Order: sequence, then structure tokens, then C-alpha cells
Amino acid sequence: MRILIAVDGSAECEASLAVAARWVGVLNAHVYLLQVIDGCASTRGDGNHEPRCECAGGVEAEVLAMKKARTYLDELVSRYELPADWTRCLVGRSDNAADEIITIAQNNGIDLIAMSGRCRSWFGELAEGSVCSEVVRSTDCRVLCVPLARV
Repeated sequence: MRILIAVDGSAECEASLAVAARWVGVLNAHVYLLQVIDGCASTRGDGNHEPRCECAGGVEAEVLAMKKARTYLDELVSRYELPADWTRCLVGRSDNAADEIITIAQNNGIDLIAMSGRCRSWFGELAEGSVCSEVVRSTDCRVLCVPLARV
């Protein structure tokens, strides 16, 4: 089994990681830990993008953001004691996190996507939407949404 765990760098979002980490050993699952950073160029959807940014901040800013994300993911592997030989850390780059999550899941044969979702009111969902609800609506893959506090 392959589990993609999408995180955004927030402590709240790590709730999905805490839940999924409990199942990794039970299911003998391979873990794909993903953080999507804002991108300004087209991506390949494999989580291993080469920086090629021509927007504000340039390539240097994007390289720094990618390194920061990679360091964060490595820290999560250690903190949640994920098996290093069964865990792959990916940094995606896109203006649409939901699309990037779905593309990476498809490209890596993912069986389950685990992520946190904010419980929004119907108006909040209409006005802002959510990455989690977009992933649920747009993929055939199973999605485990760990609810966060209502906003």
C-alpha cells in the first residue's frame, strides 16, 4: 500500500500525519510525504521539480522555499518515527495545491491520500473552498480527511 500524506507546514495540518503514521506499520505502507509550495512555472507533477522561476524573488527565492520544505519534511519523518527506508519526501510546486496532490498521487500509484481539512461553514466553503474538499471531489483515489476546527 502507498499512502500520500499532504501537509502544508502548519501544526494543525500535521493532524493527518499523526493519524496516518499510526497506520503505516499496521498496513506495511510506503509513505509519500508531500508539501506543495506556491509555484510560478509549470510542473511535472512528480514532486522533484527543478527550480525555474521567473517571478518575484526569482530562482533563489524558490530554491530557498524548496530547501525549507524539504528540511521540514525530513523533520516530520524523524518526529513521527516514520520508517526512513519506506518514506519518500516530496516537494510539489503549483499555484493549485489540490491539482498537484492529485497529479503526484496518480504518478506514484498512491492508494490513499491523507490530509487535514478545515471544517468550514457552507458559506466559508463557497467563499474560500478547501484543498481537501477539492481533492475529494476530483480524484478516484481514497482520501482520508482528518477534520480540523471549524472556521
